[in-house]
Formats: sequence, C-alpha cells, structure tokens
Amino acid sequence: MKSVGLITEYNPLHNGHLYHLQHAKELTGADIVIVLMSGNWVQRGLPAIVDKWQRAQAALTAGADLVFELPFYYAVQSGDIFADGAVKLLADLQVDTIVCGAEHSDTDFITLARQAPDDQGQAQFDAKNQTYASNFAAALAEKSGFYLEDANDILAFSYARAIVNQGLEDRLALKTIARIGASYHDETANTERIASATAIRNILSQGGDASAYTPMKNLVFKEYETELFQLLRYRLSTDGYGQLRGIYQVSEGMEYLFKQAMEQNPKDFQSFLSMIKSKRYTFARLHRVLAYILMNIKVDQMNLAMNHPYHRLLAFNDAGRSYLHENKPNFAFPTISHVDQKRAVKELNIDYKAGLVYQQIMAVPQGQDVARTPIQK
Repeated sequence: MKSVGLITEYNPLHNGHLYHLQHAKELTGADIVIVLMSGNWVQRGLPAIVDKWQRAQAALTAGADLVFELPFYYAVQSGDIFADGAVKLLADLQVDTIVCGAEHSDTDFITLARQAPDDQGQAQFDAKNQTYASNFAAALAEKSGFYLEDANDILAFSYARAIVNQGLEDRLALKTIARIGASYHDETANTERIASATAIRNILSQGGDASAYTPMKNLVFKEYETELFQLLRYRLSTDGYGQLRGIYQVSEGMEYLFKQAMEQNPKDFQSFLSMIKSKRYTFARLHRVLAYILMNIKVDQMNLAMNHPYHRLLAFNDAGRSYLHENKPNFAFPTISHVDQKRAVKELNIDYKAGLVYQQIMAVPQGQDVARTPIQK
C-alpha cells in the first residue's frame, strides 16, 4: 500500500488543510494518508486551541487514514529538530512521500538542502544582534541564491535537510504544493473560504464566527495566558538559578534574565515577554523555553526521550488498520495505542506531563493520556 505523510498541527484544521490533504493524495497516488500531528502543545511553545483528540478526530473525518501524535520532545522544538524528528518517525512508518506546503513550491528543496552550510555552529550564525535563523538564511542565500524567509518554505527546507542528513533520499520523496489563499502568519481572513490558523484563532479570540473557514464545529477560544502565567510565576519564583540551568535549552544566562524580569512583578504574560524579548531570541524560542520550565523538563530527560522515539496512535479507519497490519512488523519504533499509569510516567513521561499541564491551563475535563484509546472510524 502506497502511503503519503503529512506533518501538521491543525491548530485548528481549516479549509486550506483540507486542500492540502486531498491534493497530497492526488499528487502522489497514495492509497493511505498518514497524518503526524503535534500533540497538545505546538511548535511555538503554546497550547493548542483544542486538544489532540478533537484535532485527530477532525483529521480522520477530513480524510486521513492514520493519525499519529508528534511527541512533545519533537513537536515543541526549533524547526530543524522538529523536522528531523517528524521525518524520522514517518520514515519508520514506511511512508513513501512527504507532501508539504510551500510559498515557492517550484523550488527543489532537496537540492537546496545539499547546498546548505555544513556547520550550524559557525561564528556567523551566533551573531549577538541577530537570530540564528536570520544568519543562517543569509549564509544559505550566499551559497545558493535563494533567501529562505517564508514560513512554509522554511519548513519544507527543514524536511528536505532532514531527509538528506538521514540518508533517506532513495526511499523517501518530498513534494511541495503551493499554499493557497492565506499566508501562514496572516492575522486576518482575506478570502471567503481560506484563512490561516492564526487568523481563525484571532477571530475566535474576539468572539467571532470562524465556521466559514474550518470544518471543525463549535470552536471556542479559551483564554489560557492567565493560568499559564500563574504557574510560570510560581516556577520562576521558587526555582533557584541552578535548578533553572538544568532545564532543557536554558542557556546563555537565560535563568538570570527570566528571574530578574519576574522580580519586577510584571502584571501579565505579555508584560513579562516584553521584558525578556531581544533581537537574539524570537518569541517562539522564548515560548518554548518557558514551556520547558513550566513542565520542569531537564536536559537528560529530553535527550533520553529523543533517543527512544515511539509511534503514539491517535486515530485510524479500516484502511489505516490494514496498513498497520501490513507494515507494523517493519517498524523499528514501538507503536503505542493504549496507555496505563505505569507507561505514562515512564515511556511517555514528557508527553504525560505536557498533557497534565495542558489539562489544567485549558480546563479540559478529561485526561489526555491514561486510559485513552485511539479513535476509530
């Protein structure tokens, strides 16, 4: 059975995603669509608008045959780690092709990835007055003539680079389709039927009706920053500098920056962010590091998790069941469909903590992992 893999967040799933899903199957002639979807926290280090189970159900209804969770330890990361983990999991799931959106869909991203600067630690990437992404894009443009700046192009490049670095070019193809209607970061809806996830969240946050732009029903924006900031204030007020230095990706004196800002008693989360923001750190990076602090994720815990990946099955239909029956013997990583308390605190430790914090912040009544079983269609 020929399969196509989609790497998604669906925060929320919208009409542009429907086009992506349907066109990916047509483009590749695949029998099976496998969606690898971020769990309850998205790449920017913020909670998803609705939980992973509702979004998995929406993906299944939209035409996916299998929906797996992209674990927190890959999902809430910078683009290169996010892409590397997602590609690794899809390759193990025996996917033939990954299809993603891109602003410049006619670009050969595999060739571009081969032209990328080799050493990500080069001094020019560490300039104090610019982000890593800006410096890397400039170095890539100097070698290739292509300036990498649009959101979906960056992700497509990251997937291509992961394919190249993992030596998968002979068995895993990458195809891109043009993003239609709205750009990734568009904050307002500018067509009758297509709006970005950002725009949809903005509409919902203002009490508006976004039903024209998404097949998901009864979406309601839950204000989460107050609860998130209360938990974060507690962590930053009670943890010492040494404890914070042990948190994943807390480096370069971030622990002093965060604690000193909190000691100024900011009134809310946005005020706190304005105190710690600089040219060197993007908001996404700050959000991610704060999420790691919130969940007390230590360096060794994150590294251990990334070295022991798994496939967390969230939803499937009959075709997906047949695909698993045929291909599961070839998977190197375990497939997890049922989670008890013992498995939650050991194998799924980070995702379990992420689910507990999400449940508290978003006031979700049902637990996210223990005793939950995959959705079947």
